[in-house]
Amino acid sequence: MAEFKLFKSIYHLYSNDLSYSEFERLIKREAPEIYAFYSAELTPLDLSKNKVSGTLTFLKNLFVAFLMKLSPVRRIIYSMSLFFFFYGYLYGMWGWSTLAFVLINGLLAFELADKLSARDELNIARKIQSNLMPKSPPKLIKYDIACYSETAKEVGGDYYDFISMNNDNNHYLVIVGDISGKGMAAAIYMVQVQAILHHLINFNSELKQILVQLNKNLYRILKREFFFTSGVVSLSNSNELTICRAGHMPFIFYSTLEKKCTKLTPQGIGLGLTDKTIFNDSLKSDNLEMNTGDILLIFTDGVTETMNNYKQQFGEERLLNLIERNAQKSAKEIEIALLREINLFKRDASPHDDLTFVILKAN
Repeated sequence: MAEFKLFKSIYHLYSNDLSYSEFERLIKREAPEIYAFYSAELTPLDLSKNKVSGTLTFLKNLFVAFLMKLSPVRRIIYSMSLFFFFYGYLYGMWGWSTLAFVLINGLLAFELADKLSARDELNIARKIQSNLMPKSPPKLIKYDIACYSETAKEVGGDYYDFISMNNDNNHYLVIVGDISGKGMAAAIYMVQVQAILHHLINFNSELKQILVQLNKNLYRILKREFFFTSGVVSLSNSNELTICRAGHMPFIFYSTLEKKCTKLTPQGIGLGLTDKTIFNDSLKSDNLEMNTGDILLIFTDGVTETMNNYKQQFGEERLLNLIERNAQKSAKEIEIALLREINLFKRDASPHDDLTFVILKAN
């Protein structure tokens, strides 16, 4: 009876919260990500000449790359534990092998603590970033609005917002943007973009001028390998709206009269690339008249570049076809249909990029 209780306790210890999806995620998502992390700086495996020699060289380099990711002290302890293990194994001195086992598990405990601590901090950062974005779109008589954002990692560089112009609840700046890159650096820059943008709107009401001033600030604070693209709409309770595009994905416009989608690409380059007049001269704004049933989609490249397990992209054609097929639905129903089709397309493939979009439908 005691043995059965012991076995039951051990079983529950290892099977608690265990599921097939955990194994699937480990094999299909985490293992490739870990391999990519350690092999990022290595010369690709070349098996054209001597397969055995090439494989051994690559494995050696991969092991060295792993060692170099450890802190100096942990690197020494890990190397000592390997020496103790093989020494004990070769000479039958199992005390040394036991010491190696203890050292390895001690290192594992330290690394696990570091990972869990970093994960907790990332979760906090994710909550802060999520709280900075509006939970729901504004209520306007002329427009039905839906919005969605999902990060590829815990935090990301996509950004969307609805900012009241001059505290007028009938006039909003709608922005969808994307900081180049992913992860913590992109997320920090995204927060800075939001803060600057909210400040600038207090002093500017013209769409183009807001982006010109934003570009000047971003050129000053962004590192040269980063830039910000955005699609921006000046929206009020009227049939006419103004759109601007700074190096961003095209706007997708569905015309209920023509029953088809077209891409709108107002001229403009990304923000933060230059502080010269090149940005000012390149940026153009267009006016767009929205009839009842017309749809405007603003999105980041994470939508069209969603990949499945075969490295195929979702693509613009699928996106345009989906909007046309669901044009008679509400903005929220179109959002649900789009997310369903994206998930069916990528299935269990890991997210490739942050994914964000805003849907505007004229009432």
